[in-house]
Amino acid sequence: MTKFRVLGIAATAAAATALVAGSMATSAFAADGYNASVAGQRNYGPLVNLAQSSTQTVDAVNLPAGVGLYALHCKVPANPMDAPTVCDLSDGAAGYLPAVDAARATATLPIKVNAEFYGLNPNPTAGPQTSGESVDCRAETGNPRTTTCALYVLGAGRESANPAYIRVFPTTFLPVKAQRKNDVVTIMLDGATVKRGAKPTLSAKNDPVGFSVSLKSGLAPSVSANNCAIKDGKITALKSRGTCVIRITSTGGANYKPIVATQVIRLRK
Repeated sequence: MTKFRVLGIAATAAAATALVAGSMATSAFAADGYNASVAGQRNYGPLVNLAQSSTQTVDAVNLPAGVGLYALHCKVPANPMDAPTVCDLSDGAAGYLPAVDAARATATLPIKVNAEFYGLNPNPTAGPQTSGESVDCRAETGNPRTTTCALYVLGAGRESANPAYIRVFPTTFLPVKAQRKNDVVTIMLDGATVKRGAKPTLSAKNDPVGFSVSLKSGLAPSVSANNCAIKDGKITALKSRGTCVIRITSTGGANYKPIVATQVIRLRK
């Protein structure tokens, strides 16, 4: 059984966004009879011939009252006994099933599984992350019995360190075209296209202004930022000086390569 040294998760209702230090105490709830499977595979059963991007479903049985679940697709650590530190936190790729007061005979948890992703540490300990790692789950490990990536299922909150809820599913993917196109990002700010290399300004005094990101491929990018908030097609400055750095990532597809891009916006009063 894989053991995790640091496991506790903070999340929104939409998805798990970070792992934080958790208690290693034994669960107060019995996990007898609990199990989780994906595509009919039990613990350590491989998920094979996956498409570049697909939504898989974690099927849980006998989930006790007060226990939620998280699902993350991550790069397998060099020591498989360690907790993963490079995971796909893009939209839909970090699944969260909230705990409820009643026991559940069955429960399902969807998770988007990507063959390529910009991986971040789900257990950051030094504040906001400024960089990550591009992961190609098709990369050879040099060991035919291991895979580069795996889907991890674990308990939520205080149950995150409870090995009774940890399940691991190695992932392998179908090949893609040898020659895929480079994707192109288009950023719209306040109704105007942001030219490549430009550093537009945003005032903290202004109301939210229009903001959008699109890709030539038509794929949906994941967008995150520091020092500004992006919501409902609008962007708002959170500070009156410095910069807002926007990170734009795409997991790629059968015809386009993954992309990682940044856009700097200068903040002013």
